[in-house]
Parts: sequence; C-alpha cells; structure tokens
Amino acid sequence: MIEINNYNTNSSLYNLHKKIIQNVQFSKDLSLANREELFIKDICKRIEKSTSVLYVFKNGDDIIGLIALSVTLINKQPSIQIDYIFISNQYRGQELEILDNTKPFRYLIEFTISIAKELQKQLGIKYIVLSPDTDDLQDKYQKLKFNKIDSKWMFLKLK
Repeated sequence: MIEINNYNTNSSLYNLHKKIIQNVQFSKDLSLANREELFIKDICKRIEKSTSVLYVFKNGDDIIGLIALSVTLINKQPSIQIDYIFISNQYRGQELEILDNTKPFRYLIEFTISIAKELQKQLGIKYIVLSPDTDDLQDKYQKLKFNKIDSKWMFLKLK
C-alpha cells in the first residue's frame, strides 16, 4: 500500500537524509548516484530552512520516489516549483499496479498538479515550474506538456 510522508520544518528531521538514502536505490552510474545523493542532502537542508516541503512515496519500507516542492514567482505570478524529483532506481520506467498502472515519475507530476490546483483555488497559483537537470529530462517534461521559459526553466500552466 502506498504511503505518502510529508516533511516540512514542523517534522522530525533528525538524520532525514540518512533515512532516505538507506531506503532508496541510486543509479548504477556512480557519478549520477553521487549527484542524486547530494541532491537529497541539499533538499533535506532546504526543509530545515523552511524553503521546501518534501513528499516521500513509500511502499512498505521501500521508497518509490520523492518530490520536493516550494513556492516561487514566475512573471509576477505565484507558482509551485519542483525543486527535485527522484525515483528509486528499481522503479524507474515501470508502470506500477499500486499506482494504477502509472509510472512513478508521472504519478509524482500528477500529485504535484493536484496540490497546485488546490492552491490555485486559495492563492491564485498559475504555474508549475522546474529546471531540468539534463536534456533527457527536458524531453520527458515536454511530453508531459511543460513548455520552455528559457534555456534553463520550464513551466506547466494550470487550467
């Protein structure tokens, strides 16, 4: 059964990055795995500083993936920013029955869209924005209807 844990400044954050790192499977590529670990440590620091909120998706003790979100302004419009999205290596590219036969990456994006739509009713959120780490990721986001703002940033306009 899927469990979603929300971590923010009000959460118990003691050694959070270590707890996450112990329960995920990093890329088999050593340099990519090192980057993934650094990103997770950075996100945990951002949570402590109250600049991001982290959602960890688990199936039992296994972490399927995680997504870190924050709020920003784009063109003077309040927006949700995806600070980091991570899928544990053993779940990458797989459609999971426990996620209604959806790939975890898409599931986390849809989860973010649902949060943004709730905030849109209350705060006027207009966009979801992100800065893809690689060209491959940029292509993935374009397939999910994200558009380029510039060479670094992409956005999805909420309906």
